[in-house]
Amino acid sequence: MEPGQETVRWLKFSLDVRLGAIVVNKKPYEGSSRVGHLDETGIGIFIPANLKKGDIAVLEFSLPNSNNFMKVTAKLATRTGFRYWFVFSDLTPEQQQKIQAACATAKKAEAPQSKNQQA
Repeated sequence: MEPGQETVRWLKFSLDVRLGAIVVNKKPYEGSSRVGHLDETGIGIFIPANLKKGDIAVLEFSLPNSNNFMKVTAKLATRTGFRYWFVFSDLTPEQQQKIQAACATAKKAEAPQSKNQQA
């Protein structure tokens, strides 16, 4: 794999998740960022910043087909360069259900594309 390909693959994400405000350790983050992955346990974000494992973030993002932003608390679990994986903490049942539904919809949409690519 060529340098940078892993990041490109990571950022090619099927869910249209838009980030709003990001606050890390009670300090607002000013700058651009991008969602690279989302599942029921957490969210992967590309942020050109120097964060540390264990940092606590309050993230706002919207799921596909929604203009409403969801505000969640998450803990930084891992990082590779500027790619960070935050694990959700204290999701409400409604937030959990919405994230699960969005992920399930994305998996259904990806299945036919994967089969077509193998042919």
